[in-house]
Amino acid sequence: MGLFHLAPFRNAYLIRGLFVWGLVRLGLAFVSAQDPSIPPDQALPAEVGILAVVAVAVWLDARRRGEDLFLANLGIPGWAIAIAGLPAAFVLEVLVP
Repeated sequence: MGLFHLAPFRNAYLIRGLFVWGLVRLGLAFVSAQDPSIPPDQALPAEVGILAVVAVAVWLDARRRGEDLFLANLGIPGWAIAIAGLPAAFVLEVLVP
């Protein structure tokens, strides 16, 4: 049994990842309000950094709620929780300029 078979947890992590992605992008928009364009050579590291922040934030939120211990008892590691928050954020990171 994996995390993707537990629909309530999977959906919660997807929504949390989407929410964190929106907050990070909004924060970056305020920080770089003077120059909104990112040079092409810096776009990939910035996108990878945003996705890393999303993964860590989703994992920390699950840890704060004690969900990581519950899922660990089911044999689901912490890295799976972090990865579960990334699909929606990854799609939006690719589609939104």
